[in-house]
Amino acid sequence: MENVKRYSSFIKRIVSSPEPIRKKLLHSSNLNIIKAICELLLNILKKNIVVGKGVLGQLKKHKSILYTLLEAKGFEARKSILVANPKIIHPLSNVLK
Repeated sequence: MENVKRYSSFIKRIVSSPEPIRKKLLHSSNLNIIKAICELLLNILKKNIVVGKGVLGQLKKHKSILYTLLEAKGFEARKSILVANPKIIHPLSNVLK
């Protein structure tokens, strides 16, 4: 969670931006930011971070993509999954207020 605290302002910018810009920001981000986003998603799915039912419902729409993201080996593979599917991180906007 240290990376999440360090890069929280950039992650907020990624999450709140429109989808084409989000895709460019994810493509240009370093692996520590990708690691922070994956940590945040994992903690939400394991219910270590308490979020509302609406956020969980929005994440369940992308359940198969989330599990392939979390099962991927290496952060380069996770980065390519996030760049290909930038919609899955939009529900994080409620968490990062």
